[in-house]
Amino acid sequence: MQKEITSDLLVFLLTGMGKGVFIMEIKRICQSQWNDVKNIYMEAFPKSERKPFFFLKRAVQKGKSEIWVASQSDVVAGFIVLIPYHDMVLVEYLAVSNQIRSKGTGSKILGEICRQYDDKRILLLIEKINETANNLEQRIARKRFYLKNGFESSGVLMQGVSGDMEILCHGGSISGDEFIAVQTYALGRILFGLSKTKVIAETDIKK
Repeated sequence: MQKEITSDLLVFLLTGMGKGVFIMEIKRICQSQWNDVKNIYMEAFPKSERKPFFFLKRAVQKGKSEIWVASQSDVVAGFIVLIPYHDMVLVEYLAVSNQIRSKGTGSKILGEICRQYDDKRILLLIEKINETANNLEQRIARKRFYLKNGFESSGVLMQGVSGDMEILCHGGSISGDEFIAVQTYALGRILFGLSKTKVIAETDIKK
């Protein structure tokens, strides 16, 4: 596994059992990949969790956000949407094609982003573990996945239209106020106000 000289491309050489060697590239989105990314986006997230796709595209075009794409033989395998803000980077979406899940693509994408932004704190939201939730196993599996990939609980819990959420962080700690600032930048003040996002708990987990 080697990192290319260029700062925005990672090439993995992967050997499958009896299937030879294939290459996975992780790089910033190019024009030919937008439709494939949109298809994965629509299949991976319920309507209640999706922004209109043109919002994502416009944010990339304006330089407010970034989309990095993992591909194999020019086939889009997954993507991640990032919003850099000062010394923080918010992971807004991470998705892998349902045709190739369980092949480590999500971990490889996260690993590359952590390398690219090793001088910044990387943040993301997950659903709070709630023993009465209908999707409890999914919530536990999702948190386990991020912990396995080097993220830690920040001790900050948020509440919004999607319910109670926990902030995970890589590369340092974060306060509730800092996350509110990132979310306000990400959504814009009007949409942030409509999201009704607020801090409901904040614990210093280092104590």
